[in-house]
Amino acid sequence: MAKLENWSIMFRTDLYGNTYKKLVGTVYGHPLADYTTGKLCDGHNILTKKLASLDLDSGTAITRDGTVYELGNRSSIEEL
Repeated sequence: MAKLENWSIMFRTDLYGNTYKKLVGTVYGHPLADYTTGKLCDGHNILTKKLASLDLDSGTAITRDGTVYELGNRSSIEEL
């Protein structure tokens, strides 16, 4: 399971007026990390795919493509 530290919620609107959420933060332990390109490697800042669920009580988020994130410390920036 990937972990996000120093994360914030981003609210966006698509061309049809539908609002969706993404997370931005520092990733650790992403299962698709590519150390030859640096993509999704530990300590890099990422923007997740659209969220399917966000459970702040349990500290987990799941993207629409099925990636599960454990949520660590939240950023002092509330929302983007």
